[in-house]
Amino acid sequence: MIKKKKQSKINYYLGLATGVLATILLFKLIPTLSSSVKGINLNLPFISKPTPTPTPDAAKLQAEIVKEVLPEKLDLGVSFRDTIVKMIEYGAIDKEKFLKLYESRGGLSGKEKEWLDKTSDEKIVVTAANSGLILNLLWPLGISNKTKVLSEGPMGTQYAKDVGNFASTGGWSVGREDGGKLFNRFNLITLTPDQEETVKEIAQNIYRPCCGNSTYFPDCNHGAAMLGFLELAVAQGMPKEEIYKKALVLNSYWFPQTYAELAMYFKAKKGISWDKVDPKEALGANYSSGQGYGAINKELQATGLLPEVKGGGGCGV
Repeated sequence: MIKKKKQSKINYYLGLATGVLATILLFKLIPTLSSSVKGINLNLPFISKPTPTPTPDAAKLQAEIVKEVLPEKLDLGVSFRDTIVKMIEYGAIDKEKFLKLYESRGGLSGKEKEWLDKTSDEKIVVTAANSGLILNLLWPLGISNKTKVLSEGPMGTQYAKDVGNFASTGGWSVGREDGGKLFNRFNLITLTPDQEETVKEIAQNIYRPCCGNSTYFPDCNHGAAMLGFLELAVAQGMPKEEIYKKALVLNSYWFPQTYAELAMYFKAKKGISWDKVDPKEALGANYSSGQGYGAINKELQATGLLPEVKGGGGCGV
């Protein structure tokens, strides 16, 4: 009886040790298993799930989406007229600095150089290649033109003492003076009181995915450039519906990844093709703000439908 009890204890401890060892080995092997064995859901919270690989059909859909979101060119429907010439005259743009900046990027075309020298009534045509240049021409217009959006909006009231410290003002380094000193300073585009209200209304409805602010609070280059476009469009008589359409494509050139994902979301989740999406809705806070886009991106990550798009830029010149 005594020998059997001793043998039983030995077996018990051997079994316990074997179990512990097996558990340790299992934990070491789990990451390998999770990445190499397809179709097995270990359902363990500490294992990151790989992003699904798009099927051929999904890849085709992604390519179609990108083509819809980023057309080869966009007739913006407005012209610069004398705004660039005035900005150079008043110092919102330093011509020599601007030309030097673009020399390092391959230089400007003959037509683009003409924008700096004389009035142009030719409609602005935007492409993926020149969208950054258009951004940098609309940006100083947005921060330096006198408008109630600036004087009565958040930047001119709540943040008046710090107005030079935003990315749109402090970040503009291609003027003859600091961007903060250019804020709401020059009569570049004359707007009637009704036009001012229209610009304000539309600006409050257009967001950008680099932050949570609307164009009514143009604290970065994209917001300032969009404000510049709105002022040109309203002053030149463009209808609101058309302004929203053009603004959506502009935002898409500036944030191609964001809007390719939004188009995929509308197509895959709501069954709505991009050309049927209401531009005003797509530009609103639920989709185009940083928070709104972030929620859509998170939902798409688990589907394998995330398109990949090159292009766009940051908040610098």
